[in-house]
Amino acid sequence: MNLELIIFSILLSFINADCGGEFKIVCYFSSWTGIHPEAKNCTHIVYTFARIEDDNTLTGVWNNPLKEFKANKDPDLKVFLAVGGQDYAIRRANEMMSKDEFRQKFVISTTKLLRTHEFDGIDLNFEPSEALGPPSTPNPQLIEDKKRFSVLCKDLQEEYAEEAGRTGRTRLLLTITISGIKKQLESRFELDELAKCADWLNVQTYDYRGSRDKIAEHHSALMPAAGATDDDKDLNQDSAIKYIISTGIEPSKLLLGLPTFGKKFRLTSDLHDLGSPATSVGSVPYTELCRNTMSGWQRVFLDDRKVPIMIKGDEVIGYDDLQSMELKINYAKEQRLGGIVIYPVNYDDSAGQLCNQGKFPIVSLVKELTSNYTVSCLPLTTPPLNTTTAPKNRTKNITPKWKIPRTEYLGTNLGLNRPHRRVYNSVSVVRSIYIIQYLLFSFLFLLV
Repeated sequence: MNLELIIFSILLSFINADCGGEFKIVCYFSSWTGIHPEAKNCTHIVYTFARIEDDNTLTGVWNNPLKEFKANKDPDLKVFLAVGGQDYAIRRANEMMSKDEFRQKFVISTTKLLRTHEFDGIDLNFEPSEALGPPSTPNPQLIEDKKRFSVLCKDLQEEYAEEAGRTGRTRLLLTITISGIKKQLESRFELDELAKCADWLNVQTYDYRGSRDKIAEHHSALMPAAGATDDDKDLNQDSAIKYIISTGIEPSKLLLGLPTFGKKFRLTSDLHDLGSPATSVGSVPYTELCRNTMSGWQRVFLDDRKVPIMIKGDEVIGYDDLQSMELKINYAKEQRLGGIVIYPVNYDDSAGQLCNQGKFPIVSLVKELTSNYTVSCLPLTTPPLNTTTAPKNRTKNITPKWKIPRTEYLGTNLGLNRPHRRVYNSVSVVRSIYIIQYLLFSFLFLLV
């Protein structure tokens, strides 16, 4: 390839890159709790969940409880409506996508519902989450046909672009929540097609372990476990993000999932290693985790996985505290991802009375570490991960007495895609600066 083509390819990648804008802080909000996240700390709030009716229309929402909240607190805040989340919704989604006429009816109904209740976009969340409760069967519902899912994404994009052009209104946004497990990403998603039609992809980098497993393990490790083999090496956030980027997707199109819950396991044998036989007890909200740290639970930080666990008797909880969350937020910046998805924000300490870390300590930490930060357009450099942050909870670090986990147990662009809150001129200036810098460098290189 000659030099001109190389320069052109690099410049084209800058032009198509979804970068140069704000770092998104997406707060998933469960409607039934009544807990509103603080608008000043979230760039987007996702309201859950709408449902797909038997007639293939989107419904289940009678108002937008965040409409006045948005108007009074932050007019720039964008509020999404999510559809999916549980077995029934995913089964209905499969049925809706099975025929063209069903799919078209759904697509048109989303525009009507979103505009009626003044939502800014939709999130297709057809990934089951154990934070909402274990699946009703040992084999949870999954999207059956990845090609149909891609067609749905394209149809929604075209519908929203046409509606915006026809009415002169700001285009409705479209995001998709995808799995964070490599095998599922390969079998259930056409990642390149989804990246083209969605504004961004929320990566569900949690629920790596849960009710389907019979061992005690962390459900949202940042890095792979030492000694992990085979598929277990992929059950962590770093492996998921690196795999998706390796498919050619621009990193700024990806948002890293940050869970506000842990997973509790009860050991079922005399073995007390990570990876030992256990049964899943369920999800534990961050507020309850804070109570645990003050009531006799021991905290152990896993240096290989970059996350903590807490232990009491025959129970083990894999979770995130502010130390591991800071590592994950910095990781998202180092990988120049587009943002963080906090799931769900309701499990954060909304009153600031249970964790002694202020109101919404998780959301506030993300905001603090990304304030005035702009998603980089520069090439990925992957600097060493900073693992020296001091713990920010009240439990002490305990040297693990557990053995090294046994290997037999351890699994362990289209022009439409523009982030909504950017000021277009500022984005153009940022991109232009990078392009000019590169051209100058190339010119000097040629002179030399």
